[in-house]
Amino acid sequence: MPRDPPLRAGAALLPPNFPPHIPLSGALQQRLYLIAQHLSRRACAGSLSPSAARRGLDQLHAQLLLNGFAHKRFLLAKLLSLAAAAADLPRAESLFLSSSPPHCPAPAPSPTLANLLLRAATASGAAPPALLAIFSRLVGRHGLRPNAFSFSTLLAALASSAGAAGALLAHAARAIHARALACGALVAPSGGSGHVMTSLVGVYAACRQLGDARKVFDEMPGKSVAAWNCMLAAYVRCGELDVALRFFSHEMPGRDAVAWTTVISGCANSGRAAEAVELFMRMRKARVKDDAVTMVALLTACAELGDLELGRWVHARVDGDGRQRRMVLLDNALIHMYVKCGAVEDALRLFLMMPKRSTISWTTMISGLAMHGRAQEALDLFHRMQERPDGATLLAVLRACSHAGRIDDGRRYFESMERVYGITPEIQYYGCMVDMLCRWRRLHEALELVEKMPFQPNEGAWGAILSGCRREGNLELAAKVTDRLVELQPERAAGHLVLLSNMYAGVGQWEQALMVRERVAALNAEKPAGRSWVNQNESCVVVA
Repeated sequence: MPRDPPLRAGAALLPPNFPPHIPLSGALQQRLYLIAQHLSRRACAGSLSPSAARRGLDQLHAQLLLNGFAHKRFLLAKLLSLAAAAADLPRAESLFLSSSPPHCPAPAPSPTLANLLLRAATASGAAPPALLAIFSRLVGRHGLRPNAFSFSTLLAALASSAGAAGALLAHAARAIHARALACGALVAPSGGSGHVMTSLVGVYAACRQLGDARKVFDEMPGKSVAAWNCMLAAYVRCGELDVALRFFSHEMPGRDAVAWTTVISGCANSGRAAEAVELFMRMRKARVKDDAVTMVALLTACAELGDLELGRWVHARVDGDGRQRRMVLLDNALIHMYVKCGAVEDALRLFLMMPKRSTISWTTMISGLAMHGRAQEALDLFHRMQERPDGATLLAVLRACSHAGRIDDGRRYFESMERVYGITPEIQYYGCMVDMLCRWRRLHEALELVEKMPFQPNEGAWGAILSGCRREGNLELAAKVTDRLVELQPERAAGHLVLLSNMYAGVGQWEQALMVRERVAALNAEKPAGRSWVNQNESCVVVA
């Protein structure tokens, strides 16, 4: 039986004069393949932590090196899938580079392996420049001939790039668009061009280049249902809700559950909850079957409207459909709806019955208890929390401490955020602490914290100080704080000055009050008017 080529990649891991391995067992290769497949599936399903997935990847990679399987592409493909699931980009690159023996002329890389490497880069959260750099190396250095799946994977990664600047993302999208045109991927006869163009619509929408997205959409020779839904989602994502509704009603040749859910979610998340409910009723009349995502959108609208009756109907409908539709996301939406509608006992009952909870579940319940004056229960729940808290959880805990007057506990949680939880306090956490100190008449401590902030205090922090000044009657400090607020929010200067004038008038300093009123008149502005709406079945809600 011929021997495999001498092992060069990873040779430093082997002892000196180690004899070349003669792989006699196809069963060993099959076993390694099945183990990698099993770990990859568990990692994708979330039942295997990233650290455990990386440990398994280390062991499997070592087995490939020790047994002479370092160039077996079917094994490398499975390990690359595991690397993608584990978001381990350095290991994925190492595996990809080992696919070609170092002593042989480098053939064109396997498109499958290259696409798996792109998937690993996507899973690792690489920024657009890093993704483009990897793609450029694959094409320029390794001779990859990208196919439709390569472009779709890359474009999907760009579209989901969190925090990427719009201009940077648009530049990356146009670069990939140009490369796809040059490679003929947009005119591929296999139908893959439709996937690439649909992905282009998505990435242009992500960087808010709606004109480019529509141009690509109009150039599609045969538009799939996915393409129509993607264009609809692009309008919603870019905030063009009226255009999206016209596109939905007058241009789309057919409307499936995805399209209905897109517009319902768009309305629910844009302060147009009544329209979201109306669209859902139209969806039912059209006999389009809703799904769990539709229910989540409808519950968002119920929470916005304070419509507990409709929210209970959704809950009963979901229970009637059986547990197969119950996702953590749906239970979280139900808890949020109950909390916003004032039915905190129903929210707590559902929370305690959940078979599986996420960090969002705990955060929503902690925040809801604190919001309804049950701060001690909120803190007790935090101490029982099983998932690792995130920034939103700690913010809810700080607010619970504020409501309960647990200042020392709040300060301890705040000071331990970075040390214990690895969360760097941002301005909203400082603002919450300032509000807590001012609420419980520790104005000087609050002012000291504002002055020590590692960034410029915002209107929230100064507004809390101003409220504290009003409670304590500290007019001298109130005047200084008002000047800062007028600088930060010139469009709301009149409102801040009227508040200061009322404070002077409240203690009989009429001359000072008149001077401030004259400043208001000079601004030729008025306090922003309040807005309110009433739900016939529930209570009145007022928004300042």
